[in-house]
Amino acid sequence: MPRGRLMALDYGRRRIGVAVTDPTRTIAAPHGVVERSNRRAPGTAIPGALTELVAEMDPSAILVGIPFSMDGTAGEMAEEARAFARALEEATGVRTIEWDERLSTARAEREILSMDLPRGRRRRKGRTDEMAAALMLSAYLRSTPAGAGVPRGS
Repeated sequence: MPRGRLMALDYGRRRIGVAVTDPTRTIAAPHGVVERSNRRAPGTAIPGALTELVAEMDPSAILVGIPFSMDGTAGEMAEEARAFARALEEATGVRTIEWDERLSTARAEREILSMDLPRGRRRRKGRTDEMAAALMLSAYLRSTPAGAGVPRGS
C-alpha cells in the first residue's frame, strides 16, 4: 500500500484552506490556512507560504477542490481552481488531483456548529476553509481502498 501524506486545498481568492493526512493516510485533519496577499493576482499565482508548506509537509499528492456548479459544469471559479492546481503542480513537482468540492463549505459550516465551540473560536478566520479541506480529504480517503489509489486528476 502506498504511503506518504496527502494534502488537500480548499482554493479561494482570499485564503486557501489546508488539510493533511498522517503518513499512513488514515486520518485527515485541518492544518490551517494560507492567506493570499493579493486577491487580484491570477489563480496561477502560488503564494510562497504554500510552496514552503508543501516542502515542509512533503505530500505524495495534493487534492485541489474544484467548485463545480450544482449542474456539474465548470464556471469561472472552477476554471480558476484548475489553473491553480496546474500551476501548483508545476511549482512544487507534486502531483495534483482535482476533487469535486460542491457543498464542502456548507458541510464545513455545519460541522463547525456541531462542535459546540465558543462563538469566537467558530468564527476564527479560515476555520471554515481548513475544515472544508479536511472534509474533502476525508471523502477522498473513503473513496479509495485504504487511501491507496491516487488516481490521475481530470
